[in-house]
Amino acid sequence: MKLSVSYDPDPEVDVLNIVIARRNWGGWSLASNSNIIVEVGEQDAQDVVGILMIFASYKVAPYFRVAGEQEPRWMGREGFVRYDPATDTLTWGVTTDAPGMVSQADDITVYWQPAEPNREGITPIGVSLLNAEQHLAPHFERVELPGGGG
Repeated sequence: MKLSVSYDPDPEVDVLNIVIARRNWGGWSLASNSNIIVEVGEQDAQDVVGILMIFASYKVAPYFRVAGEQEPRWMGREGFVRYDPATDTLTWGVTTDAPGMVSQADDITVYWQPAEPNREGITPIGVSLLNAEQHLAPHFERVELPGGGG
């Protein structure tokens, strides 16, 4: 399925929504950042249909900036957001390769962990976007970091 990307660049909004063409049932915030929401469908808790990012320009920096701007609006959180230019993959949060704890929806990969004690289900702990430069354009532009880090 093809991803659809929308972005509101107004600094008061700054919301990026990346979805596949399926019905959204609800969403779960990333364990370490409530401004990234994994949108899920009707099949089960790991039925990923998209991701929604509030303060998106902060979440893609320093690797990407809002198109037409000279610098990223924010500098991002060291370690929370990572970019691999060789695979064009942007990752937020924590990844895992634990069986049953990874969901794939087109170019979106979501990493999960069992919910905290006394809670049922699972919690998203990380998200990766493959082909990031392609999906984020024309809203965002890739930034070449000094030393080849991006």
